[in-house]
Amino acid sequence: MANQPDALLLLGRGGLGSAAKNELQALLQACQQADPLLPMQLAFVDRNQPALPEALDSLCAALAPADLAQQTIVIQPTMVPDEPALRRWLQKVARRWLASQPAHARPQLVFAQPLLQWDGLVPALLNHLALATAQPDVVAEEGEEGWQNDPVAWSTVPAHQRHVLWCMGPRCVAKGAAALWPRLSQAVQASAPLKQQLQLLQTSCQYPCNQGPLMIVYPEGVWYGKLDEDSLVPVLKSHIEGSEACAAHRVHTLQVPPPGSDPDQ
Repeated sequence: MANQPDALLLLGRGGLGSAAKNELQALLQACQQADPLLPMQLAFVDRNQPALPEALDSLCAALAPADLAQQTIVIQPTMVPDEPALRRWLQKVARRWLASQPAHARPQLVFAQPLLQWDGLVPALLNHLALATAQPDVVAEEGEEGWQNDPVAWSTVPAHQRHVLWCMGPRCVAKGAAALWPRLSQAVQASAPLKQQLQLLQTSCQYPCNQGPLMIVYPEGVWYGKLDEDSLVPVLKSHIEGSEACAAHRVHTLQVPPPGSDPDQ
């Protein structure tokens, strides 16, 4: 008979809005009500925080420190569908986190089966279909107004001079990108020159991931990497207000051939 884990970590994907985090939070609360004695924590692969390393820190703080080496934390991926390459990389992240802990404080970390590989999933899915037929159909949900068209603003490009692309892919989030995004957004809103010039945009993985957290400023095509709370705003301001690239964090500068030149020569 399998042993019960000592803690549970629910691991999901983030989103641009709050819906993804709220939904995973609701799942966590339901699990906590079902087993109030089991320590639990959320973590996000991308676009949200906490990332896996920070969530493991929080979860271990709730466990008895003297017994950490004898305890097991189960990491349950909730992403559908499963991405084996992503899961293998997440296992690397977990292994690196373990290596950063004292030898006496390294719990066993186990990744549970992805949701679509669960035994009993198909019968549960088919049984749930009967409940779905009692739900309102799309005509009742949408009503008679507004369904024909999308908002007019979705057709308008906001005024801006530069695009700032901020990577929120899994590897940059594991390096702290999700925690830095509010800092970036607040800095732009608080500065009239930045607010007038910049259009901020979250992206998925931009590559090269080892340089994260990663920010790219266009049209200059300058890539900045290994940013943190202290360097983020000064780097951006030096680029925008001073029209110069911060060499310490510059990863790459786009080389654009002169107009009319042959790029192959």
